Amino acid sequence: MLEIVHGYWLQILIGHYPNGPLGGVVLTLLLALAGLVLALPAGVILALGLTSTWPAVAAASTGLVFYMRSVPLLMHLLWIHYLVLPWLMGHGLSGFTSVLVTLVIFNGAYLSQTIRAGMQALHRGQYEAARAMGFGHLAALRRVVGPQAMRNVTPSIVGQLVILIKETSLGSLIGLAETTQQFLDLNDRLGNRSLQVFALLSLTFFALCYPLTLIGRWLEKRYTQSPAAPPMATAPAPMATAPAPEGKA
Repeated sequence: MLEIVHGYWLQILIGHYPNGPLGGVVLTLLLALAGLVLALPAGVILALGLTSTWPAVAAASTGLVFYMRSVPLLMHLLWIHYLVLPWLMGHGLSGFTSVLVTLVIFNGAYLSQTIRAGMQALHRGQYEAARAMGFGHLAALRRVVGPQAMRNVTPSIVGQLVILIKETSLGSLIGLAETTQQFLDLNDRLGNRSLQVFALLSLTFFALCYPLTLIGRWLEKRYTQSPAAPPMATAPAPMATAPAPEGKA
């Protein structure tokens, strides 16, 4: 394996760039990070839809989330790459765009449930206190409930990044030159060294994902042990006046 790393480390890292498209580990990380950055606002919007007081919005958001979570990611990728995007754009798009769009929609649906759970885990008094102080529904969610909920679900977001890194390997099915595709090319080139090639592929994903898993566990332990956020300040109650001294008999 060390011989393969020494001879092909640059291809594993960046693919055939600059003589060809960017690929390898760098492309995998770019896809995963961009997917998470774009999936977070999508997840927030869907979470707001799931908790909406408008029945039609809540029903549409629930239907979309259940559909995305019930169909395998591979099917979403094939639909988006070969049918949806060509139909919308009038022509096919790059594999990078197809994979990114798929990851954003798919992981946004999963994150919406996580974010909604983080919102519902907060004490109802947080929201009610914000409304009592004059905040509207969306303002109360944005300025009071949302920041606390996002803090609570940060470990889950780190875990979702780990999942995103592993999901990028499906890009190899449509010819995207990410990490898995680079190792498939190496396997074709080296022929009789498949065991070493795929063992090295597994170690590569392990090296990318395991440190993030440790970070997620550390954050979860830290937030679990830290004291809960203090309740939202409300107007102080009027001070009780001391009773007047009783007159002497």
